Amino acid sequence: MLRFIQLLPQVSPKGDFILKDLPGSGKRIDILCRDLAACFSWGPITWLKASLELIAIIADTTILTFRHPGDEIPQNEVGWALVIRNSLREQPPEWVSVSNGSVEEIIKMYSNPPESTLWVLDEKGSHVSEIETKLHITQNSFMLGNHKGFNSQTEELIAKYKLPRVSLGKKSYLSSHCVASIISEFERSENVE
Repeated sequence: MLRFIQLLPQVSPKGDFILKDLPGSGKRIDILCRDLAACFSWGPITWLKASLELIAIIADTTILTFRHPGDEIPQNEVGWALVIRNSLREQPPEWVSVSNGSVEEIIKMYSNPPESTLWVLDEKGSHVSEIETKLHITQNSFMLGNHKGFNSQTEELIAKYKLPRVSLGKKSYLSSHCVASIISEFERSENVE
């Protein structure tokens, strides 16, 4: 399983955003829409999509867990936004689960070495190539900040749980590109073995 955890502390858990203004009215819900497209549509080439999962933590109160939508895959950002809005309004499709929870609960759930490792994507971390051998002996989850990175509460949790930081390079990338790059790294290393 390859999992991505997107933190969206400013997004309202009510799903009250306007579809024509996802960045503004949705407090950057467009980030999640692009991450979902990268994870389940244009990112994977050889990686089994059923082995991908994306968790969105909305306002540190609501957790949306997305699995591969199969034939129901939305075709664009607005399509993904409709799925998110319906899910937040208690009408999720079968492949989305909605629960109450927090960043700390998710950290506790997925940071259980050696069975499961939670990596924090951060430009200041070790380059992903330096930790490649560790990636194949565990279940991997990658935590992504929003367009501003991680807030101070999340940084405190990262320090408290001693979460390892991993980088895709010195530049800051859109989270959707991070998702696609991580999937690509796993595909490449799987083909090498």
